[in-house]
Amino acid sequence: MLDDAVCAGMNAGLEASIETGPLDDLTPFFGTRISGFDVKAIRSSGEVTALQRLLAEKQVVVFKDQDLGPDDVLGFTKLFGTPDPHVLSQFSLPGYRDIYVLSNIVEDGRHVGNRQEGFGWHTDLSYFANPAAYTMLYALEVPAARGETLFASMQCFYREMPEDEKAKLRPLTVKWNYERMYSLRTNVPPLTDEQRARTPEVTQPLVRIHPVSGRESLYTSRDGCAGVHGMPEDEGLTLIRGLVQRIIDSPFTYAHRWEARDLVIWDNRGLIHTATDYDMENDRRLIYRTSVRGERPIGWSEHVRSAVKEPA
Repeated sequence: MLDDAVCAGMNAGLEASIETGPLDDLTPFFGTRISGFDVKAIRSSGEVTALQRLLAEKQVVVFKDQDLGPDDVLGFTKLFGTPDPHVLSQFSLPGYRDIYVLSNIVEDGRHVGNRQEGFGWHTDLSYFANPAAYTMLYALEVPAARGETLFASMQCFYREMPEDEKAKLRPLTVKWNYERMYSLRTNVPPLTDEQRARTPEVTQPLVRIHPVSGRESLYTSRDGCAGVHGMPEDEGLTLIRGLVQRIIDSPFTYAHRWEARDLVIWDNRGLIHTATDYDMENDRRLIYRTSVRGERPIGWSEHVRSAVKEPA
């Protein structure tokens, strides 16, 4: 947890002309909310670094009452790195390939966005060799009730695991397969050849090291994982599903109740999240989503090897 002095130091790293509100913890374990701050004012690399450090510590940051157009959302995203467009590019905002639209709205017989995206516990773009470091959601229209986004901290959960269990999990690597995950959805068109070619199966460590904080965290997902290397498929999937269930049953969770003009950014490297149901027939939901390409995940074994210096 950040103490007041550290929080003050992070805020002091922002431009003196920008009024920043206090950091309000969302839970005792992770997450923070910032009010009275306009993200369009963030310009310098020092400000971005301060926010990246805050994200490494808090994992989820909620900015309230933002007034953003598509160019603002994309510009804010690019401050953190290279945007990674979603595989299902048919749901990108017209003219903005990197902005993926989450919506149940139909206009002139055309779906404005993907109404089925985000359901099921997952971490974004984990099926890429370089999965998403950060995801941003900006809400333009939100349901009158329900429709929360739920978060669970794999990092906090892992921190409290018994040391002998951590030791067993550290060497394991996991198969991630987007085509398998997509096949579990109903009433969706088949993937195109281009979409399948963009998402070959990849291998990621089950325990990864955060590049900013150096902390260990589980890195897993209920449906995105296709198995554990060196284990029979059923045994590996049982392990993964059991870990995910324990994470979401733990105290290390947060439910974000959306308000219009919320901007939520989170660090995918130690979190899983899921969308939740709402009245899709009577309520409207319109959210812009962007993701920032991250680094190749570093597992414990590789981290230890890189820390060992060769003798002179």
